[in-house]
Amino acid sequence: MLPKNQRAGHEDDQKSKVTAPPPPPPPPPVGKVSAARAAVKQFLESELGARETRITKIAPVEHGALGWSAEAEILVPNLEIKTLGLPLTQEILEQEYYLVELDIDLIVRSYEYLSPSSH
Repeated sequence: MLPKNQRAGHEDDQKSKVTAPPPPPPPPPVGKVSAARAAVKQFLESELGARETRITKIAPVEHGALGWSAEAEILVPNLEIKTLGLPLTQEILEQEYYLVELDIDLIVRSYEYLSPSSH
């Protein structure tokens, strides 16, 4: 039989189980404006190939009941340079402006190219 001090230590080992750390807290809820900004940015990057996107104006249409309207400034590859197929050491980008309208579910309802003179 083991001495009492060894038995007590052995029992403590059995009782102390390794527990997993608690799960991280859920991320804070995304606000409506932030969600609309993210939807506009994702659309411009995926559909128009924007390399950089800057939302210059965003506002709810009829207080958000009908959706969102956003104006954005984007940098996209220059298609004329791309068509020439010249070997370049870096990509040539040009600045364009767009108006994007989202419905209440943050799905793009329409988008429109804005002329640089309007900015």
